Amino acid sequence: MKVIRINQDDNFGSRFSDHDWSLEEGSFTLPSPAGYATTPQMKAEGVLMMHHPAGYIDDWHTAPEIVLGTVLRGAVRIQTSDMDTRVLQAGDQFLACDLIGKGHRMFEVNDGPYDLALVVLKEPPTEEAFVQ
Repeated sequence: MKVIRINQDDNFGSRFSDHDWSLEEGSFTLPSPAGYATTPQMKAEGVLMMHHPAGYIDDWHTAPEIVLGTVLRGAVRIQTSDMDTRVLQAGDQFLACDLIGKGHRMFEVNDGPYDLALVVLKEPPTEEAFVQ
C-alpha cells in the first residue's frame, strides 16, 4: 500500500517522497479472520471530509498540521515548491508534513471536482510505519 509524502526541506521548500506502508497481519478486530493486514496505529486528532468544486485551485500553502489524506473521488494534481507534480486518483493517499516554508498547491484535473478524506495526525508516523 503506497503513500506519497510531502516533506519540507532545509531550505523551507517542499519535496515529494514515495513510501510503502509497513503492513502486518491484521489484528484490529478480534477474533481476526486471516487474510488482512494493517499499518501500525497512528494517533489522530480529528477527521474531516473536503469537497473541491470543478475549476478549484488551491494556491501555495503549508499543511496546518500533519495530515493524512485519501482521494475519495476525482483526481487532484499536487505540486511541490521544486515544481514536481503528482496526479492522485481515487484511493491514492498523501501525507502532508510541510508545516513551514513554501508549501505545496493543489488543483483539480480535467475540470472535475474532487473529494478528500483528511485525518489530522497528532504526530508524524514513525519510521516503523514505512517499509525500510
